[in-house]
Amino acid sequence: MEKICILNFNNTYENQDFYENENYIIVDFSDLKSVSRYCDEKSLDVIRKRLEKYVDIKIKFIDSGNYHYISYLILEKITKPFTLVLFDHHTDMQPSYFEELMSCGCWVKKTLDDNKYIEKVIIIGANENLINSIEEKYREKIICFSEDFIRGNYNWENFSRKYINSPIYISIDKDVINYKEAKTDWDQGSLTLEELKNIYINICKNHEIIGIDICGDSSYSGEIYEVNNNNEINNKSNKKILEIIEEEESFYELNTI
Repeated sequence: MEKICILNFNNTYENQDFYENENYIIVDFSDLKSVSRYCDEKSLDVIRKRLEKYVDIKIKFIDSGNYHYISYLILEKITKPFTLVLFDHHTDMQPSYFEELMSCGCWVKKTLDDNKYIEKVIIIGANENLINSIEEKYREKIICFSEDFIRGNYNWENFSRKYINSPIYISIDKDVINYKEAKTDWDQGSLTLEELKNIYINICKNHEIIGIDICGDSSYSGEIYEVNNNNEINNKSNKKILEIIEEEESFYELNTI
């Protein structure tokens, strides 16, 4: 298994063990203030500099979905054409309420605005209303599959062969997964982990994967029972996602020998 990078903003992973049998490193950001959901340029630059030495670690767990904008910083480091495949119940294509702030809801839009290497964005599992609200000027570079669409049968491998012509970066927000198999800070979709596996493997198995990030764990800090229950559920889903990544990597290696 590839080395994995655990980004600690909110001590979200301290009571999980999904990574303890892996080759992992923890990068601490818990000292930073006012970086949940929104982040100003000064704080963003601090995060950028701390991430610098870990840019080559392929798999990153980036805490709650409130920090999904970290994907923007990771994608900055890619220096060749790529396709972003985003599993998310939200499009993250909303205009920022404050121009000077990065947010977990606008990072995809800002990536399309700023990153010259991104060729296409594939969004899987988003709410239909959010898909419909994407600005027209971005639609040429975005292909969306709504939550309702992915419940049906679809040949994801054929889609991937036809529409993806560059290496893939994968970003998974666990809010795309149903409430029984993941606990997040946001409204959630209905995708099962088994469905996620099927889509992930069939999209990725014929392409080079240049990076993967996973977010969407719960940062809830209320009743002890509920916190422990959330951690147990999310620990299982994180283990399963690592298994999916490992299975796809093995398949790709076998088919490129």
